[in-house]
Amino acid sequence: MKTVQEGDLIFDVTSAVSYERFDDKKLHGSKSTMKKVDFIIENEDGYIFLEVKDPDDPVANNPQKFYSDFRTGNFIPEIAGQCRDTLLFTKLRQDTEKPIAFVVLVAMEGLEDALIIPKIDELIRALPLKNKTWGQASVDSCIILKLDAYKEKYGEE
Repeated sequence: MKTVQEGDLIFDVTSAVSYERFDDKKLHGSKSTMKKVDFIIENEDGYIFLEVKDPDDPVANNPQKFYSDFRTGNFIPEIAGQCRDTLLFTKLRQDTEKPIAFVVLVAMEGLEDALIIPKIDELIRALPLKNKTWGQASVDSCIILKLDAYKEKYGEE
């Protein structure tokens, strides 16, 4: 089994065509100001830009601040920037004809499900997905999932 790890979460990437830890300083250099998602996973049918937020990790810094930033929307510009910069880097590095899904995994048990849907809408507007002058969408889909929903959609961590 091939795995990647972010904090205390381990993801099975055995079925992936390729995968990389994208937020690696070896790839970008220590002086890069680009924002980066945690992983890029290539499957047969597309790419997943995976950003992991795990305030439930026992060593997480200030989970209450994360919760507050999530509720107020302050974290939306940050993750939208991560997606845009990763998209730019990826498009400049290689021709990506496959669809791209931006997946934000929030591993926070106490996060209310009702907060997630409006945040997905905010994130879609912040990216944005489409513009009438673009020939294609920036990414093909965008979703924020709690850990249980992530496991249901993509399999066990």
